[in-house]
Amino acid sequence: MATASTPFRWTDSDVREIQANYLDERSSRWMYDSLSKLDHVAERAALLRQLAGFEERHAALWAGLLGQIGRPLPKEKRLVNHRILVGMARTLGVGAVLSIVHREEVDGIEKYRDQARRWQDPEAARVFQSLLPDEVAHEIETSNSARDAGSKTGGSLRSLLLGAIDGFASIVALSAGVAGATDSNRAVLIAGAASVVAGALSMAASEYVSVKAEHDARNAQIQMEREADSVAHASKRAQLIAAYEAKGIPTEEATRVVDGLAKEPDRFLAALVAERYGPGGEEEEPAGRQGFLTGISFALAGAVPLVPFLLLGTHVAIVASVLVTAAALFLAGLFRALSSLHPFVRSGLEMMAIGLGAAAGTYLIGLAIGGAVG
Repeated sequence: MATASTPFRWTDSDVREIQANYLDERSSRWMYDSLSKLDHVAERAALLRQLAGFEERHAALWAGLLGQIGRPLPKEKRLVNHRILVGMARTLGVGAVLSIVHREEVDGIEKYRDQARRWQDPEAARVFQSLLPDEVAHEIETSNSARDAGSKTGGSLRSLLLGAIDGFASIVALSAGVAGATDSNRAVLIAGAASVVAGALSMAASEYVSVKAEHDARNAQIQMEREADSVAHASKRAQLIAAYEAKGIPTEEATRVVDGLAKEPDRFLAALVAERYGPGGEEEEPAGRQGFLTGISFALAGAVPLVPFLLLGTHVAIVASVLVTAAALFLAGLFRALSSLHPFVRSGLEMMAIGLGAAAGTYLIGLAIGGAVG
């Protein structure tokens, strides 16, 4: 902490963070520009181009700070998470990734707020005074875009991942266990097929009930805020301004943002609900669609570990099933990292370890049962 007698000194760790900020902003500029070129919704594409321009300006601010403290710019690169998001957008559409982009904006605000508290340097303070209002505006815009009618695929992606991960892990564990107990491909296929059907129906029903409950709760929240705004608009306006101030945005800028939102009642209401209850990721996704996607995803993923038992001998099929499922679980873990913002490789390895650990445990139990019953 800097004082009048002990001025702030930059450490090597601080400088690495500044360089990482620069790289992130430059990579984010590329990501937003790429998303804008892929987006077929004209208004949203224009917003993404505008955000790319903001990121370019933010990178210049970090470059300027590095120059002032006599440190070099790092070699520019496109970050892995941004590359994957653009790749997903090419396959699934821009709307599918906007909820993830929104999460990154939220995390970016928290990162900059933490740095602003730690870096008690006048030049850094000026950078944050310019950055934080833009970042809060980004968070608002990406949150609103993620809720638009053209951006309703984030919940579908979550349901597909939920069903696939459960299908891979549970069916390979069951297959290994039955194979260990019976040494029979026929028994594995019968038990596996029955479990795929039962699991798919169960997952679909569970997801339907869960999403419907989320819808009902969110609708209640929206209705309460709508009624409160209708009788105490000034109070709600002040509440929203205070929420943005708490994120580090200056009062004048927060007031300007809120007054802009107030011109569009739906956006103002959405901002109120998001600040009080948190952003609603899938509240507009039909519960029936979510349940259907989860069930289908479980069934398709659950069928993968069974395929080797159609083509190979039991013991070879077990190995092949485990290897194929390990690769699938790792890839599912990578996509899980996109929605949770966990580190990619760690998330993939974690998902693979959980699924294969369950399979190994079930296989050993099956061997023990098979030996006991003769």
